[in-house]
Amino acid sequence: MVKRRGDQHGRFCRYGAWYLSRIHREFCAEIEGVKEGRDTEAVHRMRVASRRLRAGLPLFSRCFSKKVYQKVSRGVRRITSDLGDARDFDVQIGYLEGLIESLRADNAPEVKGCVALLSRKKEMRDALQPKVIADCVRLEEKGIPALLAEEIGAWNIPDGPPHRIPSRGFPMKRSGRAIQKKVEKLLSYAPAVQDPDAAEAHHAMRIAAKRLRYVIEVYAPLYRNELKPMLKRLKALQEILGNLHDCDVWIMDLQDTLKRMEDQSADRDPELEAGMAFILKDRREARAACYLALKEEWETLTASGLFSDLIDTVSAGAKQGFGSSSFTPR
Repeated sequence: MVKRRGDQHGRFCRYGAWYLSRIHREFCAEIEGVKEGRDTEAVHRMRVASRRLRAGLPLFSRCFSKKVYQKVSRGVRRITSDLGDARDFDVQIGYLEGLIESLRADNAPEVKGCVALLSRKKEMRDALQPKVIADCVRLEEKGIPALLAEEIGAWNIPDGPPHRIPSRGFPMKRSGRAIQKKVEKLLSYAPAVQDPDAAEAHHAMRIAAKRLRYVIEVYAPLYRNELKPMLKRLKALQEILGNLHDCDVWIMDLQDTLKRMEDQSADRDPELEAGMAFILKDRREARAACYLALKEEWETLTASGLFSDLIDTVSAGAKQGFGSSSFTPR
């Protein structure tokens, strides 16, 4: 016979149900659009929703049964990874289309090579679409969306799920620890801001900023509106780091491809190579500008005390427990 669980546990899991159900709906709403392949933004939105689910699931893991948690986590993790390649191609195609339009307006000689590269990227993206469709179908056939909906729906019953009971004040304490840990991880990459060539560290810093932002989004309602301004600043930092990473992906890809072309004795395409060389130069210049933007933004954030203020805010909330929040899940 299941014993009645404490109110703290029930409120925590109902909060988890409120948060995860919103993201679950956003995630499921994009599946058909992703399978159709006509709207590139559907891939982006579904991938973002899957990332938010990946950030939220571990935070509410004790509200799940172990078996369901493992199955849902694996399914969400896989689709997030699979959508990544498709999104990368979509971003590159969008960049090339804008570049070609501006080059044509200037009657630039590199247009033909850029058009040839665009054609290649579109072919590669089209070739990937069957895998994207298969991944979405597999997700549905395994019942991951329905399983998650059923599980979090059960959290709204009075007794809550029959699993471990968190200690008193757990929700706010857990949020404070989770956020502080992500802040510390992001700050560990601070030395890389001073090194323009630290591409790998900049990529890791982007991931750390993204994970911090997603965890804050999970818990922000518990802190009334105190974390909203911090979220806006973190989003700006994440966008700069994302642009930097996009440039790095282009640079690495073009350098490797041009090297292979140089090693070939036949079947070389001078126009394509000229277009790729032009794009490589453009992306290097863009990366230099993004790096300067990163330095400026990071200096502004640290000088403003954003990170220390964030830690102070969540530490104060952790001392007060769940009762400090005016938020009531419905």
